Amino acid sequence: MNEDDLSEALHDVMVRSSPPPSMDPAHALDQARRARKRRTAVLAAAAVATLVVGIGAGPALVAHHTGGRSTGQMVAGVPSTSPSVPTPRATSTLLPKAPTTRKSGDPWPEGQVDRTASAGPRADRAVTLMQDLSSSVPAGFSTPDVKYPDGRAMRWPQAQYASNDGEQDYWEYQAIIPVQKDNRLGQLLVQATTPTGKPATTPCKLAGEFWGGSGTCTVMDIGGKKVGVVTAKGHHSYDQWAAYRYDDGTVVVLAQSRKTDREGRSPLTQPVFTTRQLAELAMSPKFKIST
Repeated sequence: MNEDDLSEALHDVMVRSSPPPSMDPAHALDQARRARKRRTAVLAAAAVATLVVGIGAGPALVAHHTGGRSTGQMVAGVPSTSPSVPTPRATSTLLPKAPTTRKSGDPWPEGQVDRTASAGPRADRAVTLMQDLSSSVPAGFSTPDVKYPDGRAMRWPQAQYASNDGEQDYWEYQAIIPVQKDNRLGQLLVQATTPTGKPATTPCKLAGEFWGGSGTCTVMDIGGKKVGVVTAKGHHSYDQWAAYRYDDGTVVVLAQSRKTDREGRSPLTQPVFTTRQLAELAMSPKFKIST
């Protein structure tokens, strides 16, 4: 066979050969999905086998780390075999409460051993009352921490249960402070009494009930409200005091004296407040304590 024969034979083969079939996209995608499913099934089977082995080994590992103790409380869903410890019930000591109307032989209220509240919210109110009184002193006066010769402080707050037999329960809060000017010493007092259930009376009669004092009473109009102001006659612990009764029955008395019972100290040469200032301050809401 010469060169021409070989060329002709090759051309004949190329002409008679069919072209390669074209790619079918749908068929190829189906084949890929089938292959992926087979791989997923194999991986899932391997994971299940690993999990079974882990569960079987778990109790042994727990026993190793707990030193052989019960694992009931450590495995979720398995109740503990340890005996339960009962929780102790809280107990409270109920203190005797004062009745609405006091009767002979009734206990003192709120666990007190006598009329005076020496601690707790009521004692705190008396201290606050004393602080409010100190902050009310006008310029030129001071409220020093003066003591008696025996060491007792002249600044004195008190809260006491004031009801007597047959009376409605009520409380009395009181604060006394020394007031100083030019090394001379006077004294102020404020007293707040919670509602007693007794009917209202005139301003002067109300003021006259303070420590049984007697003197000349003047009714002062302060913003449409009536305040009784008494100027003492004769011997009395205080020179002047103002009394005001709120509509709910709370009573406030504010008293002033140019002298004190502290020996060796000269009295003030002037009152701490004018008569009107005393009446206005007696109506101050900061001194009202109704409970």
